[in-house]
Amino acid sequence: MPSRKGFAEEVQSFDYGSSELSSVGYTRLKIDSAGRIVIPADMRAAMMVKPGDAVTAEVVDGEFRLVSPEVALKHVRAFARKWKAEHPGESVVDELIADRREEARRELEEANTWRKAHGLPPLE
Repeated sequence: MPSRKGFAEEVQSFDYGSSELSSVGYTRLKIDSAGRIVIPADMRAAMMVKPGDAVTAEVVDGEFRLVSPEVALKHVRAFARKWKAEHPGESVVDELIADRREEARRELEEANTWRKAHGLPPLE
């Protein structure tokens, strides 16, 4: 098998430079006896991670997925931009605050019902 750039055993330096998300095609990787996988430099660059960074992992339908905080943040920002464009003039913050106030009102009402049943004064 010919050697690929970034697929050597020695540490490869890389810079993901671009702020745009990118992809790398399927690559066959080996899992060592300790369960470790070496992620090639071009894949680490596409994931926007460097040695020492933390990533989040999950298994979905048998697929092992890794995501870096930087990439996750880019996805959240893209979702927020799309949502904002589709809901002009709506404030998700105002809606969240209203939901939290209603939840607090219901909790206070429940607490006061319980306190009344137990002969305690209501909370305000």
